[in-house]
Amino acid sequence: MMPSVREVTERFERVEPWLFAAALAATAAVCLVFKYLPMVDLPQHYAMVSVFTHFKDPAYGFAERYTFDLAHRPYASVYLVAAGLAKVLPLAAAMRIVVAIVTVLPVVGVRALLAATGRPRHLALFAVPFAFGSLWFWGFLNFIAGTGLLLVALAYVVRIAREPTRRDSIVLALLSLLILVTHVHGMFMLIPLAPVLAWGFAGESPPWRRIVRASLPIVPAGIGTVAFVLVTWSQATGTWERLDMSLPARVKAFPDFLAAGLPSPWPLVACAVVAVAIAASVALRARIAEAGPARRESLALAAAFAGQVLLYFVLPVNTPTATYVSARHALLILLFALPLIPAVRHAGAQIAFGALFAVAALVLAFNQIDGFDAEARSFDPILAAMKPNKRVAPLIFEKGSAYVSPTTFPYLHFAAYYQAQSGGDLSRTFAVVWNVPVRYRADYVRYEVPENVEWDPRLFSPSRDLPHFDYLLLRGTDFTPRADSGLVVVARSGPWTLIENATALAQ
Repeated sequence: MMPSVREVTERFERVEPWLFAAALAATAAVCLVFKYLPMVDLPQHYAMVSVFTHFKDPAYGFAERYTFDLAHRPYASVYLVAAGLAKVLPLAAAMRIVVAIVTVLPVVGVRALLAATGRPRHLALFAVPFAFGSLWFWGFLNFIAGTGLLLVALAYVVRIAREPTRRDSIVLALLSLLILVTHVHGMFMLIPLAPVLAWGFAGESPPWRRIVRASLPIVPAGIGTVAFVLVTWSQATGTWERLDMSLPARVKAFPDFLAAGLPSPWPLVACAVVAVAIAASVALRARIAEAGPARRESLALAAAFAGQVLLYFVLPVNTPTATYVSARHALLILLFALPLIPAVRHAGAQIAFGALFAVAALVLAFNQIDGFDAEARSFDPILAAMKPNKRVAPLIFEKGSAYVSPTTFPYLHFAAYYQAQSGGDLSRTFAVVWNVPVRYRADYVRYEVPENVEWDPRLFSPSRDLPHFDYLLLRGTDFTPRADSGLVVVARSGPWTLIENATALAQ
């Protein structure tokens, strides 16, 4: 006899936690099994962690170049965790573990929020495909980690609003401090959203006391946020051109801002799948009358979602100090939409649909990243040929890859893998980015190459810039120096060429 719909649904509900755990494990595995991941900023993160790890090793030359400013530039949690792991593991293994943790954090966070708000936990399956979205391919580790921690913190806000406990308050206070030292954006979101969700989930009693109780634990981190804005934020400098987009352009760009990284048409397909899931859930929703506290809960969740939509449409795309500003809210729109998807009469179909979506996305991500890793291995012979503690000028003519979206540039910072492995200095490092805690020493005389050279290597000047570097690292050009130039080709591998400058000025 065929099982009934209720029996099938119950079976899916029993197995769903295992499906979710398997999805998390597979997501983490994608980050763990490959040597090279197509994340634009990841090599620079490797290099910054290496500065923490090998600071006192004279072979790297870090101590003579760098210092740390953890008080004024607190974006350090990701680096410190990786540096701690690198004390007992190879740096590459430590970084892969950290990347895996960061990648799954938003998915774990949204499930925690779903559980706290009493929404179907299995809806978190729909977040799994977007773990490998635009922000991941750009390598925004701090932001992604801060987003996951924000969602967990909001889950604790809801718990405290419903039933305050000292333990939950302490956890929330520590989480908010961790958010502050991960990415301040999380605090910018937590400060206004905490009272809104506390109001929504405070129950029948007058809510103001529980709103205060749920908001008080974030006060210490809130004070730190104000100090960060008044000190570090006010000193922020950058050279990015401010960029805004029209309303229609933002609507059209939403799939790419959310899911680009994997090649087209995946971003549009992924968004369409979510739209279908939402529409089907609305059509099949269980009819539950909402009144009093239940209605207030829905209003609070809707307000949190609406805030992300508003920020996506009003914030600039770029500011002088940051890129992808409004675009970062594309991910938050998705994550805050999941608690609004209604429960359906037979959850089995919703679980199966989410699981299939997650599997398809993970298979696609694995295949594309596997192809990129194989392609990027041509860099290994170049790294092996480079002497330690040298000054390197990367000239990356071909920044993209056939295995990722043309909107990302995974080879842009690849030279930083050299700095992570062998020390030295680069013509462009994250130590000049205003919010990174690794800084150049005031007494270190560093030659600064114009920033636009990074994007257009043809602007590199042989007379002005070349004398200050021991190596030129080229990708995507068949340059052969003249015999009398003082330049020697040390290694070629695939699209890479390593040239040593025998006439470089002394450090």
